[in-house]
Amino acid sequence: MRGKDRFENVIDRVNTMSANCFDETLPVMDMEFNSLERMWIAGKDVEVLPSAQRLFANRLRVPYSYLARCPEELQARNLNHWIAQERAKRETLFCRFDGDKLRAVFTDRYKAIDHMEILSRMVEYGFSGDTEVHYSLDANLLVLKVPDFARRFGFNGDNIVPGISVSNSEVGILAFSIEAYFLRLVCTNGLITKTSVASRFKHVSRRALEEFPDILREVVYESDQGRRRFEISTRSELDNPLATIGAFNQRFLITKTEAQAIEQAWQIEPGRTMFHVINAYTRAAQDPALDTETAHKLEKVGGLILSLVKR
Repeated sequence: MRGKDRFENVIDRVNTMSANCFDETLPVMDMEFNSLERMWIAGKDVEVLPSAQRLFANRLRVPYSYLARCPEELQARNLNHWIAQERAKRETLFCRFDGDKLRAVFTDRYKAIDHMEILSRMVEYGFSGDTEVHYSLDANLLVLKVPDFARRFGFNGDNIVPGISVSNSEVGILAFSIEAYFLRLVCTNGLITKTSVASRFKHVSRRALEEFPDILREVVYESDQGRRRFEISTRSELDNPLATIGAFNQRFLITKTEAQAIEQAWQIEPGRTMFHVINAYTRAAQDPALDTETAHKLEKVGGLILSLVKR
């Protein structure tokens, strides 16, 4: 689910999605697999969602791609062998459920930071329910981008609005992060760029929520530095933009499907500057065929390329 809406409506959507979610710390001794997709936990038959399947595979050091190809009996044999080894290391695992479905599994070091906690902290900080936000939301990830139209700037007929991007995963896809965001108004492309602020927080502490206002202020301040790089990117001429895109694809581990979307995006608005290369990545992120995680990745790659522009 991706779109543009009022902040309060996004809060309602997240609240609805979270209605049946709960957490339990459960004994490893009480876990047994029927297959990759189903298991018994404390005598209860549980569906294992893909996010939890991958986490179990990583935790038990069995390649997910291998398990997914195995018949159910072999999946169960592998997983039950390795969960028995896990019992020698720890007594419990922190499990995250959506009703009777297991959505994630972590060690006891994990400190849950839920989407609703972050949104509530934003409300406390002063974000209005009427604020326009651009969002991506699915079972694995929330990305919330808030443009600040009062700080818009323009060059060569383009108008760009800086702002912030807040992203979080409750199931281990990525760390909670607060980063600078830029919205290109002519085509509503978005770009997420890193700042020097320590803005990515693994879910092993709650420092991010405790320091939220200070981090937010620093990210907003540093986002102003991106304006100069945008201007320079429009003057950075390239002999072969598609070859440059190919080199960046290799550098940032872009998949074949993602590369096709990026090239198609460049063909829509071709040009021979670094700005056009960056725009290809951010425009590709709007492809409705891409999932939330992939779209977020392409916006961040656009930001990484912008950070390479020499000031």
